[in-house]
Amino acid sequence: MLPRGGWISAFIIACAPAAFGDDAPLPVEASEPSAETATAAVEEPVIETEAPPKDAPWSIATDVESFSLTSDARGLSLHKPMYLLPGTYSGRYPGNNSEVLFAISLKFRVHKSVPLYLAYSQKSYFQALNGSESKPFRENNFNPEAFFRLKPKRPEKWWHLATDVGIEHESNGQSLPDSRSWDRLYIAPYWQRDKTLVYWKWWWRIPEDQNRPPTDPKRDDNPDIQDFTGYTELKIQQQLFKHHQISSNFRYNPTTGRGSAGIVYTVPGPGDAFFWTFYAFNGYAESLLDYDRSVTRVGVGISVAR
Repeated sequence: MLPRGGWISAFIIACAPAAFGDDAPLPVEASEPSAETATAAVEEPVIETEAPPKDAPWSIATDVESFSLTSDARGLSLHKPMYLLPGTYSGRYPGNNSEVLFAISLKFRVHKSVPLYLAYSQKSYFQALNGSESKPFRENNFNPEAFFRLKPKRPEKWWHLATDVGIEHESNGQSLPDSRSWDRLYIAPYWQRDKTLVYWKWWWRIPEDQNRPPTDPKRDDNPDIQDFTGYTELKIQQQLFKHHQISSNFRYNPTTGRGSAGIVYTVPGPGDAFFWTFYAFNGYAESLLDYDRSVTRVGVGISVAR
């Protein structure tokens, strides 16, 4: 039996749909809000306003403010200069032998808390105009390496100095008599501050057997290569003006008087997606096949790493 006043309440509840339509909400007894309602009321819509961090794993992007060679990005990142030079000229390869020169170079940081890197670089010389010989790749130079980076957490306390220590292999993948290869252990102290990088690499070549027959693939194909390259390479990179950059590298053996010098000048292209590039080189070992021949080359094109 309903308590006093209960009949009136029951009548109002029964008549409410008829008075306001079938969709009119029924009165609900006051109660605590459900967990879903409370959550919906508290949560605010999430709006992403920031791009992924530059050091996100597997991210590869150009950066006009940094040097690819010494970048500390996690995962996969740019390493040495990476460019495409469709127009080059060299007196050694004139006319139809003119070459398209391109290079790729990437490195992978094995773990975010361990500065151990695996890297791969490649330079290719493509005679795109040499139709009489089916437009061959005259040479490819393959350069895998592994290195450990010693870099203080507070560079200013160590005069902005750091060091790479590693091992690398370089070869051109050709058969005898054009096969060239060597393996090196290296140490590369460098100084980087603001818009300047000085990277000085020193190496020791791992010996190979020179006494094998000339037809033996395991024989040392280029025992005198350091007479032309020396034992060290100095790289200097300087940012100029509005994100322009000039990169120079020098090799020299004082006992033989042979070496090389190269300059690459880059200017940001539209949207900073690439860099307009001017390239110049003179000396020995521009490629492994030409390690003992002096080559002068100039070229223009684009870069995506510098």
